[in-house]
Amino acid sequence: MSTTFQHFDETLSLTSQEDCENSARYFSVGITNKIFAANFEDDHVIFRVFGHNTNKVIDRENEVIAWRKLAEYGFAAPLYGNFNNGLICGFLKGKSLIIDQMRDARFHVQIAKRIAELHSLIPTDGKSRIFEKTRSFLKQFNPQFQNEVQQEFFTKHFPNDLEAEIEKVESKIVKLKEPIVFCHNDLLVHNIVYNSEKESVDFIDYEYAFPNYALFDIANHFCEYAGVEGDPDYSKCLTKDEKWLFINDYLRFGSDKQVCPDRIAAMFKNLPLFEAAAHLFWSIWALVQAQNSTIDFDYLTYAHSRFQQYQKRYEKYSSR
Repeated sequence: MSTTFQHFDETLSLTSQEDCENSARYFSVGITNKIFAANFEDDHVIFRVFGHNTNKVIDRENEVIAWRKLAEYGFAAPLYGNFNNGLICGFLKGKSLIIDQMRDARFHVQIAKRIAELHSLIPTDGKSRIFEKTRSFLKQFNPQFQNEVQQEFFTKHFPNDLEAEIEKVESKIVKLKEPIVFCHNDLLVHNIVYNSEKESVDFIDYEYAFPNYALFDIANHFCEYAGVEGDPDYSKCLTKDEKWLFINDYLRFGSDKQVCPDRIAAMFKNLPLFEAAAHLFWSIWALVQAQNSTIDFDYLTYAHSRFQQYQKRYEKYSSR
């Protein structure tokens, strides 16, 4: 953590592309932040401009602490400083994957390996923060929408007591005593960078990185094969056999460097429950965003899509 970290008392525009382009060359996609790069000869510096009210779902202090820890262990680019509404960081060479690439089996081994390395090398206190974080989202959500159309949609598609859903999933997961490690917790396609020269992958954007169940990180990644542009298409998610092979590779590259068939079977049995937990986590997150974000994205419909998958995966687990 030796990199000098500075604060700049400046605020960059989130909504004006012209203002950003005056000081930046490239924009990237995002449904929470706007990201662009400034070039200085052969060096690239990334500016991540936070979305409006994202502090309601992202602990910015924890983000800085987690990012600097990850950089120390070689899992993240250097973090140079922050400004009033964003961060300044280094550049990891490579390009974010697209969904078709992520679904290519050639990438599965590399992604599984990098997740295993992350889980093996970063120390934690052994306490998962996932349900604490999910509840913190829920506290930021007001079930009474100002928009009548949104209110009607929410009332029709969501239960009155979301806290009960969290408790239901938590009670089952805690009993399983799955390993707790340091997790990325947001391994969607845009957060996986492929370096074609090294033929390796890295992860970016550690806004939600914290100690969690290892199987949550894997399950959450599996959910993200549906994509985030438009309506997620869950028919594009990995098949049963593909998930099995992924978990096999994850264990092969893990701290124990060995694969136990019984352990694979146990993880695979518990996987739908952790997929349900991931869907519930992001569904409640999206509900908060629907009431606060100024970014042009249909968060409410996305929240509904994730909640439907939460119900399906929970039923899949419970019916066994």
